[in-house]
Formats: sequence, structure tokens, C-alpha cells
Amino acid sequence: MADAGLTGPVLSPAARQVLATWLDQVGAALGGPARLRARIVAELDDGVRSAAEQHLATGVDPLDAARAAVAEFGDPDTVAASFHGELTAHLARRSGTALVGSGPLVGIVWLAALVPPLWPPRPAELLGAHPLYLAVLAVAVPAALVAITLTGPLGHRLAHHPAHAARAATLAATACVVGDALLLTTFAHTAVATPTALSWPAAPLAVAVSATRLVLAFRAARRCSGGSPIRVAAPR
Repeated sequence: MADAGLTGPVLSPAARQVLATWLDQVGAALGGPARLRARIVAELDDGVRSAAEQHLATGVDPLDAARAAVAEFGDPDTVAASFHGELTAHLARRSGTALVGSGPLVGIVWLAALVPPLWPPRPAELLGAHPLYLAVLAVAVPAALVAITLTGPLGHRLAHHPAHAARAATLAATACVVGDALLLTTFAHTAVATPTALSWPAAPLAVAVSATRLVLAFRAARRCSGGSPIRVAAPR
């Protein structure tokens, strides 16, 4: 944005403080990832400053111009709430991408944890022995891909409710929680009943990977479903 001093009247320090305070309040109500929050605040900064400068150009007092600009944009909590859909879509896409990306890693470490190791990988053999996990994959993978698609370029051309991506991500994350819980339960049973069926150098790594993804997937499911809000304040 061009310097205001080169294009017209300059906002006074008090006027700039009014704008800064309003932007800080919006940013505090937004929540979400820091990078996305910063981008939204930067866009609002450009807009509210331009509005203030337009008022200032008409001969309005700088402080009144700033107050008029923030009044046009609205209450900080209300403005932050208007970005809820964008923040939710971002979270849904990030969750879906993480779940799809972590799948091969989880599969590889669990295949390596078996004795003899299923290498080269023979996932059909493992899934045949655990049909419940096959059902989990049949839900988690398509749901995660739907979340990614609806929040990508193709999703912008499709007619869908903004909540659909969040619901798909919630379903995918919940399925991953169930899947990792099944893997950890199977490990516990095997470790007690037939410990020789596990490769102990690899088994602890498999447990750690699944336990980590279980916790992260649980958090993602709560956030995407609204159980743990993205910290967008409700309008007053």
C-alpha cells in the first residue's frame, strides 16, 4: 500500500491508534493458525486504513475519520466471526492432508513391527487378519479426500455447504482415532499372548506413531466438529 503521506492527508497518531486497537481486537478474536490470522488481519488493515483515508480526504478530523472507518467495518467480534467459514475450511483441509499423509507411515511401521516382517509390504495379508481396520480405512481415506477436495480449487466450483468439508474431516479424523485404537489394542493383546510375534525394535516405534496420531486426530475431530472452537468469538 502506498504511503498515505504521498497520496493525501496523513492520519494522526491518535487515529492510527484507533485503527490498531480495532485490528488487535479482531486478531485476538480470530484464533486459528498464526499465518492465516496474520493474513486476515493484514487484509483488514489495508481496508480499514483506506476507509479512514477516504473519510480524511473529505475534510473530516483524523480521529473522527478513523472512528468512522472502524464503525463501517463493524464490531471486532462480529468481523472475526465472519471469517469462521474460512478458518474452518483451512482446518478441514489441513486435517485431511495430515491424515492422508500419515497413513503410509503408520502402515509401514506396523508392517515392520510384525515377525516375520511383512516386507516387501503385503497390506492385504495384514488387512485380511484385521477386517475392522479395513472398514476404518474404507471410511477414513475417502472422507479425508473429500475434505481436501472441497477446500481446494475444485471445491470452489462445486455447490456445497461450507460445513461439509468440516464434517468430512471430522469423520476422517474419528475413523483414524478408531483405527489407531484398534492397532494399539491388537498390540497390547499380542504383546501379552504371543510377544514373539512382534519385532521389538520396531514395535515401540509403531506404538509411538499410532499413539501420537490418535491424540492429534482426536484433537482435529473435536475442532472440526466444533467441540473445541477455533476461538472465533460469538457476536455480541
